[in-house]
Amino acid sequence: MISHTDTEGRAARPAIALALLAQLEDIALHFPNPRVARLHVPRRVAAGGEHDAEFCAIELEDGAFGLSYVLLGDTLDALLRTHDNDGAAPLAGADPMLLAHRLHGGSPVERAVALAAVNALTDSVWRRVGYEPPPASNSLGDVTLTAQDHLGMIGFFPPLVRSVAEAGGRLSVVEMNPEMVARQHERYPNITIGLDRALLAPCNLVVGTSTMLLNHTLDDMLAAAPNAQRFAVIGPSAGLWPDALFERGVTLLGGTRVTDPATFTAAMAAGESWSSATRKFAIARDGWPGWRALTGSP
Repeated sequence: MISHTDTEGRAARPAIALALLAQLEDIALHFPNPRVARLHVPRRVAAGGEHDAEFCAIELEDGAFGLSYVLLGDTLDALLRTHDNDGAAPLAGADPMLLAHRLHGGSPVERAVALAAVNALTDSVWRRVGYEPPPASNSLGDVTLTAQDHLGMIGFFPPLVRSVAEAGGRLSVVEMNPEMVARQHERYPNITIGLDRALLAPCNLVVGTSTMLLNHTLDDMLAAAPNAQRFAVIGPSAGLWPDALFERGVTLLGGTRVTDPATFTAAMAAGESWSSATRKFAIARDGWPGWRALTGSP
Protein backbone atom coordinates (compact mmCIF):
# COMPACT_ATOMS: atom_id res chain seq x y z
CA MET A 1 0.00 0.00 0.00
CA ILE A 2 1.51 3.31 -1.06
CA SER A 3 -0.64 5.60 1.05
CA HIS A 4 -3.81 5.67 3.12
CA THR A 5 -6.13 8.20 4.73
CA ASP A 6 -6.12 9.18 8.37
CA THR A 7 -9.10 9.22 10.73
CA GLU A 8 -10.17 12.68 9.50
CA GLY A 9 -10.13 11.63 5.87
CA ARG A 10 -6.98 13.50 4.90
CA ALA A 11 -4.41 11.94 2.62
CA ALA A 12 -1.67 10.42 4.76
CA ARG A 13 2.06 10.47 4.07
CA PRO A 14 3.50 7.95 1.59
CA ALA A 15 4.76 4.54 2.63
CA ILE A 16 7.94 4.65 4.70
CA ALA A 17 9.91 2.87 1.97
CA LEU A 18 8.99 5.56 -0.56
CA ALA A 19 9.88 8.33 1.88
CA LEU A 20 13.27 6.75 2.56
CA LEU A 21 14.01 6.35 -1.14
CA ALA A 22 13.01 9.93 -1.95
CA GLN A 23 15.36 11.14 0.79
CA LEU A 24 18.24 9.04 -0.54
CA GLU A 25 17.68 10.46 -4.03
CA ASP A 26 17.81 14.01 -2.67
CA ILE A 27 21.00 13.31 -0.75
CA ALA A 28 22.63 11.67 -3.78
CA LEU A 29 22.36 14.97 -5.65
CA HIS A 30 25.07 16.32 -3.33
CA PHE A 31 26.82 13.07 -2.37
CA PRO A 32 27.13 10.76 -5.40
CA ASN A 33 26.79 7.10 -4.53
CA PRO A 34 29.79 4.74 -4.63
CA ARG A 35 29.30 1.38 -6.27
CA VAL A 36 28.86 -1.91 -4.44
CA ALA A 37 32.10 -3.69 -3.53
CA ARG A 38 30.27 -6.90 -2.64
CA LEU A 39 27.32 -8.48 -0.93
CA HIS A 40 28.31 -10.49 2.14
CA VAL A 41 26.07 -13.47 2.84
CA PRO A 42 26.16 -15.51 6.06
CA ARG A 43 27.89 -18.84 5.78
CA ARG A 44 25.71 -20.56 8.34
CA VAL A 45 22.30 -21.68 7.09
CA ALA A 46 19.60 -21.32 9.72
CA ALA A 47 17.44 -24.43 9.75
CA GLY A 48 14.78 -25.88 11.96
CA GLY A 49 14.53 -22.78 14.14
CA GLU A 50 18.17 -23.03 15.13
CA HIS A 51 18.80 -19.27 15.01
CA ASP A 52 16.65 -16.27 15.82
CA ALA A 53 18.77 -13.78 13.84
CA GLU A 54 20.92 -13.80 10.73
CA PHE A 55 22.06 -10.93 8.52
CA CYS A 56 23.57 -10.11 5.16
CA ALA A 57 25.65 -7.01 4.45
CA ILE A 58 26.29 -4.66 1.53
CA GLU A 59 29.81 -3.23 1.38
CA LEU A 60 30.39 -0.18 -0.80
CA GLU A 61 33.62 0.76 -2.57
CA ASP A 62 34.24 3.60 -0.09
CA GLY A 63 34.23 1.16 2.85
CA ALA A 64 30.68 1.82 4.04
CA PHE A 65 28.56 -1.12 5.25
CA GLY A 66 24.86 -1.80 5.67
CA LEU A 67 23.24 -4.80 7.34
CA SER A 68 19.88 -6.48 6.80
CA TYR A 69 17.91 -9.29 8.45
CA VAL A 70 17.45 -12.40 6.30
CA LEU A 71 15.29 -14.82 8.30
CA LEU A 72 11.87 -13.71 7.02
CA GLY A 73 10.33 -16.78 5.38
CA ASP A 74 12.85 -18.49 3.11
CA THR A 75 14.81 -15.29 2.44
CA LEU A 76 18.11 -16.74 3.64
CA ASP A 77 17.87 -19.89 1.55
CA ALA A 78 16.90 -17.88 -1.52
CA LEU A 79 19.69 -15.40 -0.87
CA LEU A 80 22.27 -18.15 -0.64
CA ARG A 81 21.00 -19.77 -3.82
CA THR A 82 21.07 -16.47 -5.69
CA HIS A 83 24.21 -14.75 -4.46
CA ASP A 84 26.59 -17.19 -2.71
CA ASN A 85 29.05 -17.74 -5.57
CA ASP A 86 31.88 -19.76 -4.06
CA GLY A 87 34.17 -16.93 -3.07
CA ALA A 88 33.22 -14.47 -5.83
CA ALA A 89 32.06 -10.94 -4.99
CA PRO A 90 28.27 -10.95 -5.46
CA LEU A 91 26.81 -7.69 -6.82
CA ALA A 92 30.27 -6.11 -7.27
CA GLY A 93 29.91 -2.94 -9.32
CA ALA A 94 26.14 -2.69 -8.87
CA ASP A 95 24.42 0.65 -8.32
CA PRO A 96 23.29 0.59 -4.66
CA MET A 97 20.49 3.06 -5.38
CA LEU A 98 18.94 0.66 -7.88
CA LEU A 99 19.17 -2.10 -5.28
CA ALA A 100 17.65 0.19 -2.64
CA HIS A 101 14.61 0.90 -4.81
CA ARG A 102 13.51 -2.72 -4.46
CA LEU A 103 12.61 -1.98 -0.83
CA HIS A 104 9.25 -0.95 -2.22
CA GLY A 105 7.61 -3.66 -4.30
CA GLY A 106 10.49 -6.13 -4.43
CA SER A 107 10.55 -9.81 -3.52
CA PRO A 108 11.59 -10.80 0.03
CA VAL A 109 15.18 -11.36 -1.13
CA GLU A 110 15.22 -8.07 -3.04
CA ARG A 111 13.87 -6.21 -0.01
CA ALA A 112 16.53 -7.73 2.24
CA VAL A 113 19.30 -6.64 -0.13
CA ALA A 114 17.56 -3.28 -0.58
CA LEU A 115 17.53 -2.51 3.15
CA ALA A 116 21.22 -3.41 3.35
CA ALA A 117 21.81 -0.99 0.46
CA VAL A 118 19.77 1.75 2.19
CA ASN A 119 21.86 1.31 5.32
CA ALA A 120 25.14 1.25 3.38
CA LEU A 121 24.22 4.45 1.52
CA THR A 122 23.41 6.07 4.86
CA ASP A 123 26.71 4.94 6.38
CA SER A 124 28.58 6.23 3.34
CA VAL A 125 27.26 9.76 3.73
CA TRP A 126 27.66 9.74 7.50
CA ARG A 127 31.32 8.91 6.97
CA ARG A 128 31.77 11.68 4.43
CA VAL A 129 30.18 14.37 6.59
CA GLY A 130 31.94 13.12 9.74
CA TYR A 131 28.78 12.16 11.60
CA GLU A 132 29.25 9.67 14.44
CA PRO A 133 25.90 8.47 15.83
CA PRO A 134 25.87 8.41 19.64
CA PRO A 135 27.02 5.09 21.13
CA ALA A 136 24.31 3.02 22.77
CA SER A 137 24.61 2.84 26.53
CA ASN A 138 23.45 -0.78 26.59
CA SER A 139 22.98 -3.74 24.27
CA LEU A 140 19.34 -2.76 23.71
CA GLY A 141 20.02 0.59 22.07
CA ASP A 142 19.54 2.78 25.18
CA VAL A 143 16.20 1.20 26.11
CA THR A 144 15.79 1.33 29.89
CA LEU A 145 12.93 -0.09 31.95
CA THR A 146 11.24 0.52 35.30
CA ALA A 147 8.66 -1.38 37.34
CA GLN A 148 5.98 1.00 36.04
CA ASP A 149 6.60 0.18 32.38
CA HIS A 150 4.39 -2.04 30.28
CA LEU A 151 6.68 -2.98 27.42
CA GLY A 152 5.39 -3.98 24.03
CA MET A 153 7.94 -6.01 22.10
CA ILE A 154 7.61 -6.46 18.31
CA GLY A 155 9.84 -9.35 17.41
CA PHE A 156 11.69 -11.22 20.10
CA PHE A 157 14.60 -9.82 22.15
CA PRO A 158 15.63 -12.34 24.84
CA PRO A 159 17.74 -9.68 26.65
CA LEU A 160 14.64 -7.50 26.99
CA VAL A 161 12.71 -10.37 28.53
CA ARG A 162 15.35 -10.57 31.24
CA SER A 163 15.39 -6.78 31.65
CA VAL A 164 11.61 -6.65 32.15
CA ALA A 165 11.80 -9.43 34.72
CA GLU A 166 14.60 -7.65 36.58
CA ALA A 167 12.73 -4.32 36.54
CA GLY A 168 9.44 -5.89 37.62
CA GLY A 169 7.44 -4.46 34.72
CA ARG A 170 4.92 -6.04 32.37
CA LEU A 171 5.61 -7.48 28.93
CA SER A 172 3.52 -8.18 25.83
CA VAL A 173 5.10 -9.61 22.70
CA VAL A 174 3.75 -9.39 19.14
CA GLU A 175 5.20 -11.80 16.61
CA MET A 176 4.28 -12.17 12.93
CA ASN A 177 5.54 -15.75 12.65
CA PRO A 178 3.31 -18.47 14.20
CA GLU A 179 6.28 -20.84 14.44
CA MET A 180 8.24 -18.24 16.38
CA VAL A 181 5.27 -17.71 18.71
CA ALA A 182 5.15 -21.44 19.44
CA ARG A 183 8.89 -21.66 19.96
CA GLN A 184 9.05 -18.70 22.34
CA HIS A 185 6.00 -19.96 24.26
CA GLU A 186 8.01 -23.09 24.99
CA ARG A 187 11.06 -21.09 26.08
CA TYR A 188 9.15 -18.43 28.05
CA PRO A 189 5.79 -19.94 29.11
CA ASN A 190 4.98 -17.11 31.52
CA ILE A 191 5.00 -14.17 29.10
CA THR A 192 2.19 -12.88 26.90
CA ILE A 193 3.03 -13.49 23.26
CA GLY A 194 0.78 -13.63 20.22
CA LEU A 195 0.09 -12.60 16.64
CA ASP A 196 -2.42 -9.84 17.45
CA ARG A 197 -0.96 -6.32 17.34
CA ALA A 198 -3.77 -5.24 19.69
CA LEU A 199 -1.49 -6.53 22.46
CA LEU A 200 0.39 -3.23 22.04
CA ALA A 201 -2.59 -1.03 22.95
CA PRO A 202 -1.92 -0.71 26.72
CA CYS A 203 1.87 -0.42 26.40
CA ASN A 204 3.60 2.84 27.34
CA LEU A 205 6.91 1.68 25.82
CA VAL A 206 7.30 -0.24 22.56
CA VAL A 207 10.46 -1.77 21.12
CA GLY A 208 10.44 -3.31 17.68
CA THR A 209 12.97 -4.73 15.28
CA SER A 210 13.84 -3.01 12.03
CA THR A 211 12.30 -6.06 10.34
CA MET A 212 9.19 -3.85 10.28
CA LEU A 213 10.86 -2.00 7.41
CA LEU A 214 11.13 -5.25 5.45
CA ASN A 215 7.55 -6.41 5.89
CA HIS A 216 6.07 -2.87 5.77
CA THR A 217 4.36 -3.12 9.16
CA LEU A 218 5.85 -0.12 11.00
CA ASP A 219 2.97 2.28 10.30
CA ASP A 220 0.45 -0.34 11.47
CA MET A 221 2.44 -1.06 14.62
CA LEU A 222 2.65 2.64 15.45
CA ALA A 223 -1.11 2.93 15.01
CA ALA A 224 -1.64 -0.11 17.25
CA ALA A 225 0.26 1.54 20.14
CA PRO A 226 -1.66 4.78 20.89
CA ASN A 227 -0.42 4.92 24.49
CA ALA A 228 3.28 4.49 23.71
CA GLN A 229 5.26 7.44 25.04
CA ARG A 230 8.43 5.87 23.66
CA PHE A 231 8.67 3.78 20.50
CA ALA A 232 12.11 2.39 19.66
CA VAL A 233 13.20 0.66 16.45
CA ILE A 234 16.39 -1.29 17.07
CA GLY A 235 18.57 -3.98 15.55
CA PRO A 236 21.49 -4.35 13.13
CA SER A 237 19.19 -3.50 10.20
CA ALA A 238 18.37 -0.07 11.68
CA GLY A 239 21.36 1.77 10.24
CA LEU A 240 19.41 4.28 8.15
CA TRP A 241 18.51 7.95 8.11
CA PRO A 242 15.90 8.21 10.90
CA ASP A 243 13.94 11.24 9.64
CA ALA A 244 11.01 9.37 8.07
CA LEU A 245 10.68 7.19 11.16
CA PHE A 246 10.82 10.10 13.60
CA GLU A 247 8.16 11.95 11.62
CA ARG A 248 5.82 9.01 12.14
CA GLY A 249 6.26 8.69 15.91
CA VAL A 250 9.41 6.63 16.43
CA THR A 251 11.40 8.19 19.28
CA LEU A 252 14.63 6.14 19.17
CA LEU A 253 16.62 4.42 16.43
CA GLY A 254 19.19 1.90 17.60
CA GLY A 255 21.43 0.38 14.94
CA THR A 256 24.83 -1.16 14.30
CA ARG A 257 27.88 0.11 12.40
CA VAL A 258 30.77 -1.99 11.14
CA THR A 259 33.98 -0.63 12.67
CA ASP A 260 36.49 -3.33 11.67
CA PRO A 261 35.75 -4.38 8.06
CA ALA A 262 38.42 -7.07 7.85
CA THR A 263 37.33 -8.81 11.04
CA PHE A 264 33.67 -8.46 10.11
CA THR A 265 34.24 -9.95 6.66
CA ALA A 266 36.23 -12.88 8.00
CA ALA A 267 33.70 -13.62 10.74
CA MET A 268 30.74 -13.59 8.38
CA ALA A 269 32.56 -15.81 5.88
CA ALA A 270 33.33 -18.28 8.66
CA GLY A 271 29.82 -18.19 10.12
CA GLU A 272 31.13 -16.76 13.40
CA SER A 273 30.00 -13.86 15.57
CA TRP A 274 30.97 -10.45 14.19
CA SER A 275 29.82 -8.40 17.18
CA SER A 276 33.39 -7.43 18.13
CA ALA A 277 33.79 -5.79 14.71
CA THR A 278 30.76 -3.55 15.15
CA ARG A 279 29.46 -0.75 17.38
CA LYS A 280 25.88 -0.22 18.52
CA PHE A 281 24.47 3.29 18.38
CA ALA A 282 21.29 4.99 19.54
CA ILE A 283 19.82 8.14 17.99
CA ALA A 284 17.09 9.87 20.01
CA ARG A 285 14.51 11.91 18.14
CA ASP A 286 14.94 14.95 20.38
CA GLY A 287 18.70 15.01 19.70
CA TRP A 288 18.63 14.44 15.95
CA PRO A 289 19.67 17.52 13.88
CA GLY A 290 17.95 16.33 10.70
CA TRP A 291 19.41 15.16 7.42
CA ARG A 292 19.38 18.61 5.82
CA ALA A 293 21.47 20.08 8.63
CA LEU A 294 23.95 17.21 8.48
CA THR A 295 24.35 17.31 4.72
CA GLY A 296 24.09 21.06 4.25
CA SER A 297 21.13 20.57 1.92
CA PRO A 298 18.65 23.44 1.38
